[in-house]
Amino acid sequence: MPSNNIQQPADGSVLVVDATLISRGPNVLTAEVDGEILMMRIEGDGYFKVNDVGGDIWRRIEQPCSFAQLIDQLAAEYEASKATIAEDVRVWLGRMAAADIVRLG
Repeated sequence: MPSNNIQQPADGSVLVVDATLISRGPNVLTAEVDGEILMMRIEGDGYFKVNDVGGDIWRRIEQPCSFAQLIDQLAAEYEASKATIAEDVRVWLGRMAAADIVRLG
């Protein structure tokens, strides 16, 4: 059953809202290689390599935070509109949540 912080449209996708709590998946191994972060679920058979911004997001969610807090932090750091940052981060979180790299709740 979805929590109050996640809306689930009829197509089954997940919409992240301001109050959605974002945290790292509990069974994720990470390593930094040549300045890039590699992530792999312990039970998984593949890995993710993230760019600088993905690595920045990963570091920022070491302690769980709300989507709104994360976007505020990123907007203070990057030269893009909050709306653009929010949309890009939603897409990234969707991919990472589908792979159980991050948790949305």
